[in-house]
Amino acid sequence: MSLKELTADKHAEAETTPFMKAVFARTMPMDVWTDYTYQKRGWYEVIEARAKEYGLLDNLAGIERSALIMEDFKNMMKYDGTFYKMSQVSLDYCKYISELDSAEKVLAHLYTWHLGDMFGGQMIKKIIDAPSKHLEFENARELMTTVRSMLTDDMAEEANTAFDWAIKILREYDIRLGQNI
Repeated sequence: MSLKELTADKHAEAETTPFMKAVFARTMPMDVWTDYTYQKRGWYEVIEARAKEYGLLDNLAGIERSALIMEDFKNMMKYDGTFYKMSQVSLDYCKYISELDSAEKVLAHLYTWHLGDMFGGQMIKKIIDAPSKHLEFENARELMTTVRSMLTDDMAEEANTAFDWAIKILREYDIRLGQNI
């Protein structure tokens, strides 16, 4: 089985949360999407910093997204005076990533989030009426091929853990959207 197949159940669970259903139904409130973008920037910064420490980004020019996510967030904020701060679940996830003890584990999180943006993000940027520069990859096919060449099926447990964190984060928004699960 491939890593994609070994994570398919968790991926499907993440995609069917009320948060993602609101995205695809075009009913996502902009304040919730803005907050999600802010939170996302936090864990992307940590994933990318850890990936750099392990040399994982050496052959992945153009995959880093955290600065672009922040740029998108700032563009969303032009007309919004709301103060955003990291949620507890995002802080917990950032701490979890910062404590990972191997390149393979960090790569599993990069795979889950960054390739998710390369694929699902392409649909999302057409749906959500918000800045989405971070979802534009100039060399997506090359990055995808390189990342996939670095993956092993042994990463399935940690990639599923990354999906568990994604689900936990999205469920926090489900509650804000009135979808208590």
